[in-house]
Amino acid sequence: MTATGLRGGLATLFAIPPEHRLDDVDRDSAKQILGCDDDTLSALLDHGLPASGDRGAEHFDSRDLFNLALYSGTGTTVPEQAFAYSLRWMRSSTDDLLAPRASRLELRVACAADRCGPAPTSMLALPRPDRCGGAVSDLTVEPADDGAGRTGHPDGGGDHVVRAASGLAVTATVHTTGEQSRLRSPELRAIAAEFAAMELRWVKLPAALQDDVELIKTHGVASCASASRYLAQLCAAAGIPAVTRIGWVVGMLDLVHAWVEVEDADGATKVIDPIFALFSATVRGTNPLLRDPAVALRTNRLIPTGLQVGRPVAEHRCAGEPSAARTTTKILPAPTRHRESP
Repeated sequence: MTATGLRGGLATLFAIPPEHRLDDVDRDSAKQILGCDDDTLSALLDHGLPASGDRGAEHFDSRDLFNLALYSGTGTTVPEQAFAYSLRWMRSSTDDLLAPRASRLELRVACAADRCGPAPTSMLALPRPDRCGGAVSDLTVEPADDGAGRTGHPDGGGDHVVRAASGLAVTATVHTTGEQSRLRSPELRAIAAEFAAMELRWVKLPAALQDDVELIKTHGVASCASASRYLAQLCAAAGIPAVTRIGWVVGMLDLVHAWVEVEDADGATKVIDPIFALFSATVRGTNPLLRDPAVALRTNRLIPTGLQVGRPVAEHRCAGEPSAARTTTKILPAPTRHRESP
């Protein structure tokens, strides 16, 4: 079952282009990710699975392995199980997806070098749930403002905080709520239906390809960023005001998510999340509203920033240049008197 599924997945794999490959996984680790034996991995190599190195000591790009496993249909690979676990909330009832929710958010960025260079600067995006009926409380920034940095607080409309430091941390209690509404504009409904009919596949992509809408047209694959850009372009061509938005999803800590905010015919700004429908197709028993192109569904799991696709949520600079950074995100249920739905 596993071998058959992996071979089927290989036939539709979008291989990471050579100029963007990392080949950061050895053969033993590849077998663990794919949940296969040595003979199956050799067969995948014989049928075109990209790798580098001598026979028997190959190295693979972790994103190729993740994408291959995710669409293998076996249900037993590490990526499939991890996705099913992190997206289990998609099985929630509509009431659970819309109910007020409180989460404790902790963001950190730090220089990844052993020794940070001179004149360091660190930046983090701030949560902006106030953009869609939510709020932020107990916001703290470390280090505190010493006059050398700039702080933007959600209540004042700021989108990020900057400090002249090698690292930066932002913690806050984030209050979110969901909203469900019908799309009123016939043109907007047609665009949403057209996008859903494309049957795209979400895949892990290198940072340089995250925003590439051409991959949607040429290979039928998308990241949340490129899908949102593409959908916003369709709206703009139809004269419908639309902007992309980025933020976080409660339960998916390593993913900066993207979606589209559109102005509908009734004058209301509504969220269209082009990727959640693709995500929900990988999990059994998900709420059908997540896949309904006629419905604008903003779940209480979305934590927006004030930034559009293409803007970083975390950044570090030292010695006058952008520098590699370690970024961590923690989102946990905030302590409450009543237990919230998982």
